[in-house]
Amino acid sequence: MDSFVPVPPRENPSARTPMRCPVCDQELTDVQIRDLGGVSADLVWQVHAGYCPVDGWFQAEIVSRPPREIFPVHRPFGAARRMIIGNDEVFAFSTVWNDMPNDVKRSRVDPLDPQYWKVRSLRGE
Repeated sequence: MDSFVPVPPRENPSARTPMRCPVCDQELTDVQIRDLGGVSADLVWQVHAGYCPVDGWFQAEIVSRPPREIFPVHRPFGAARRMIIGNDEVFAFSTVWNDMPNDVKRSRVDPLDPQYWKVRSLRGE
């Protein structure tokens, strides 16, 4: 008879993320981080999800680099949802990581450094 070997959960219920609500900048609650495993020996792949009581669920994917986008989703690790902000449809919020100089993007940075998770201005300022 095979013995049961428990598999560790992929989510950490007491997880913390540098991601904030991309709409109101509020700290997210009910944060869940799913470790999708190593892409290679030194590349970690994770999905971070969190809930804003005002604007709903959001998630971002990191692969040893800060996320390029934060997505509104229906539920953690679920499908993207459409949001309307003002008169504009928004399917993703670009982060300032996209605006970093190439030498920074090619260097080793802490993928959880909150400065890189900030969202670009929605008003194009």
